Formats: sequence, structure tokens, C-alpha cells
Amino acid sequence: MRVASNERDDDIMIETNEERYDLIIRGGKVFDGLGSAPKVADVAIKDGKVAKIAPGIEAPAERVVEAQGHWVMPGMLDIHTHYDAEIEVMPGLEESVRHGVTTVVMGNCSLSTAMGTEEQLLDIFCRVENLPRDVLAGWLKDKITWRNLQEYYDHLDKVPVGPNVASFLGHSNVRFHVMGLERSLKDHRPSKEEIKKMQGHVHEALDAGYLGLSIDMLPWHRMDGEAFKGISIPSQQARGPEYRALAEPIREREGVLQATPNAISRQSVVTLAWISSGLGRKPVRTTIVAALDVKTDPKIHRLATFAATMTNSVLRGNMRFQALAEPFLVFGDGPIIPFFEELDTGMELIDSEPAERQRLMNDSGFRARFRKEWESTKEKVFHCNLADMFIVSTPTGEHIGQSFADAAKSLGKEPLECFLDMLAEWDTGLRWKTSAANDRAHARKYLLGHKYTLPGFNDSGAHARNMGFQDGGLQMLKQAIEDPSWISPEEAVKRLTSEPAEWLGIDAGTLTVGKRADFAVIDPERLKNGLGEPVEHTDERMGNSMRMVKRTDGVVKAVGIGGKVAWEDGGFAPELGQERFGQLLKRKN
Repeated sequence: MRVASNERDDDIMIETNEERYDLIIRGGKVFDGLGSAPKVADVAIKDGKVAKIAPGIEAPAERVVEAQGHWVMPGMLDIHTHYDAEIEVMPGLEESVRHGVTTVVMGNCSLSTAMGTEEQLLDIFCRVENLPRDVLAGWLKDKITWRNLQEYYDHLDKVPVGPNVASFLGHSNVRFHVMGLERSLKDHRPSKEEIKKMQGHVHEALDAGYLGLSIDMLPWHRMDGEAFKGISIPSQQARGPEYRALAEPIREREGVLQATPNAISRQSVVTLAWISSGLGRKPVRTTIVAALDVKTDPKIHRLATFAATMTNSVLRGNMRFQALAEPFLVFGDGPIIPFFEELDTGMELIDSEPAERQRLMNDSGFRARFRKEWESTKEKVFHCNLADMFIVSTPTGEHIGQSFADAAKSLGKEPLECFLDMLAEWDTGLRWKTSAANDRAHARKYLLGHKYTLPGFNDSGAHARNMGFQDGGLQMLKQAIEDPSWISPEEAVKRLTSEPAEWLGIDAGTLTVGKRADFAVIDPERLKNGLGEPVEHTDERMGNSMRMVKRTDGVVKAVGIGGKVAWEDGGFAPELGQERFGQLLKRKN
């Protein structure tokens, strides 16, 4: 401060050079996201960026967040979401933001809204999202104003997003755009000219700043709509030569390939390993969904990390499996559950209207076929264990909390017969849940800590009535607190922030001076006991449809995106979803 005076003694002006900040986060334990040991300090933010990190910053600020006893860390990344339709009507993406997520990655599993008509996008998204078609139709109605990939990114750059957004281009979209929807679903072999056109669209996407391309080999992802209902989406109709050809622009331009392999086909992982290989050429950065500790094969999680290790060391590739930080808990409405896509009879039920389902479930021939598949020793992801499937609700209120095996015992019935009887009587009125993977803490932590995995796979926006993992980052931090011998908090923070951001090639994930101020303020004490299972939530913006979400008990005190507080003390900023907080993050060229 300096004092300046003019000729009159009573006319004294006081001028100050003291910095004034937009926001100061006071007294928290600050993690930079780079793995450094945390330190107690204040964080000063100005013009959307971190201006200063130091103890006892005394300068004035427009707003102060008191963070004593809390962690102050970079906002986390959700590296696998299906928010592509939702972002058009609920751009705040509150269900991720409230859990400390400040960056989301869309366009996964070969599905994006960058290409296609409203009808085509409804056909490829409805079944994956598991929301009523009329809800998604309302979301997309009159929204598809873009005519090419650049215009879609220009559009995203204007949407009032909550978190920052990055996106892949979906292979299914490219395939039906070039081949036509019907041929893309029936023809495994596009012409050479069609391959060239698809490659051209991948180059176009990379020019615009997309992360790269996403492909899908998992038959569970199927079409909706009258014409092609139940058929596997276009990307799954492709074969190895097409996947390899479309990976070449990614290799050349050093983008990223996101892949969802066939969960029960080892060959699909071999194909991806060879695509990623850098023997005599550049490797392809390949991220795979997902490394899980599956109940039907307790060794499969080790095979995933072995595949990545061999690809990266022997084949000189660059492969990372994505990892989920909690048990893979899935809810079903009668037969409407992703696991039933694995069974031919299950697909018949999903594809049918209620009256037809009732007829099938009361048909002895259909029941016999269902039983044969259910009891088959053929390799499956779903465990089909009725003692490990639990009733959530029924129209009569009976048997809630019981496993189907226990309910059958109380009714004096054989378990599978009891399950089929309940499906026949109650159809989607029977709500149930089961966990198919990631129940063993030691295996889950092994995957989360492995050098060739990327934590942050939450699948937010997908299978909305079936699962909710929006708090996956918090779940990993909780486990780090519980078992410091496994991973330190600072290393866990790094793996959820700067590590995936750097690998994906986007500017995010650090809390350092000069960088964009995306942050989360977390109470480590409440983190120990404040997380739980998904809960049912209805939203009028979704036509009052229900979806599964996570809630926490004061675990996250505040979340900031671009220097603006989006969430604090249990409430959202009124302008979230109305004004831009985050920004479109383009790949680093």
C-alpha cells in the first residue's frame, strides 16, 4: 500500500496494489493432482484460473469457501459416460457434478450424437440408456441442427455445460452414415470406398478436436425401434479388418481408440492388442471397457491386466483397461436388465410387449428353453445364481429383501420355477438387484491400482434404470483412506485426475497455478461412511421417469468448474445448466 498526498494536508488519497480475487478456498489440505504430498494452504482463484496457492492468503475475495479439515483437490474425470443425449436438455449434468466430477468424456461404446437423424439416434440410444423412447425423443426434438462433425463440436462449444466435456466419435454413427442404417446392421463387409469414407470422417473428427474413435464388440448393446429392434448396433457388425482400418487415422494422428470388447470372446481382446501394437509403427492409444472381477470367472481380472502388460511390453502398444471402483450392482425391472441380453430367451422377453411376455412366460416350451440357457455351463458373464439375486420391490410388497432362492424356499417351490412364476405374474413390477462383479475388495483394489488401468469408469448416463456409479471417484478415495498400505491419498487423487487427463490428451486434472480452476472440496471423515448404494430418483425433465443415482451425506462440500462454484453445502448454483461453467476440451494436437 502507498499513500499519496497533494498540496493540501487534509486531502489524502489511499491507493492499494493489493490483489483482489474472485474466490479463495481457505485452510484445506491441498492436493495438486500430480501425486505430490498435500499441504495445508489457501487457494486463490481469479478469472477462472488458479492464481495463488499459499498459506494465509489475506487478500480480499468476492467469495470464500472455508475448507478447514477438508481435502481440496482437482475435480475428477468420468472417463466413460453416455450423456450425449442428456446434455442437450440437462447440460448441468448435476448427477456427476455433485460427486466432484468436473470433466466428462462422451461418445463411448461406438455411440454419439455427432451424426444421424433424430430417429436414427433414438434407435441406437434408447436401449442402451434404458429410458422411455418418448423421453429421449423429447430431449432430441429439434436439437439436431448440425450437419457435420465440426458443426457438432461448434454446437457443444455453445451448450451451457456444467462440467467440461470431451468426446469420441462413435463408430456406429459413422458406419450407418456411410453405409445406410439397414446395410450397416446386416453387412459385415463395407466396400473399399466405404472404408475410405469412414476413415475420412475419423480424420475430420480429429481435425475438429475429438479424442478419437469409439468401437463396440459387445452384443449386449442392441437397437431399439420397430424396424431393427434387438439387432446388435452397427459397430458390432464390423469385423477385424474394418476395426484395423479405422484405427489407422488414430495411429497416424496420435488420437485415442476406445473399445468395448466382447465380454466372452478372448479373440476380441487379441484383435485390440494387435491394433494397439507399436511393432515397427506408432502404437495406438487404446482404452478398453472394462477390467472387472467377474463372479463367473475369478481369474478374468488378472487376464485383463496380463493382456495389457503383454501388449505394452512385448507388442510395444499403449493399452489401458478402464476400472470401476465399486461392486457392479445392477437393478432389473422383471426381465428388463442388461444381463438378459446375454440369453436368447432373455432377448425375446426384452423385445416383447407386456402381453407377449406374459404369453411367453406361461408357455412351457419357452420356459424349458429359458431353463436350458439359464442352467447351461456355457461361458457367461451373468452368474444366474438365484441365491445372489435379491428382490427390491413387488406389487404386493411380498418377499422384499429376500433372495429368489429364499423366497422359493418359503413358498415351497423350486428356485428357477419360482423366479419364472414371479416374472409371469408381475413382469416389470418385479424389481430386483444383483452384483455380477467387483465384490472382492482385494481384486477391485488390484485393478484400481494397476499401472495399466484407468480408474474413472462410471458409465454415467447409461442403463439409467439399472445402475448408478456416478460417485466412482469418491468410492476409490474412500478405499484409499481405509487402506493406506494399498495406495496413498495423493496417488489415488492423481489416478482420478491428472493421470487419465494426460493419457487421453486433454488439459484437465491438476490444481496448480495458472491452470483452469476445476476443484472439489471433500470431507475425508464423512467420506468414510457417507457413500451408499444407488437410490431411485424421478425428474420432471425426464418426464418423471425414474433413474438410479447416488447420494452422499455431506461428503462433497463444494465443487468448482472454471473458477465458479457449481455445488456447495448440499445445493447447486442457480445458474448451473443455464450458464456455461465448463468448456469443450479438445485433444492436444
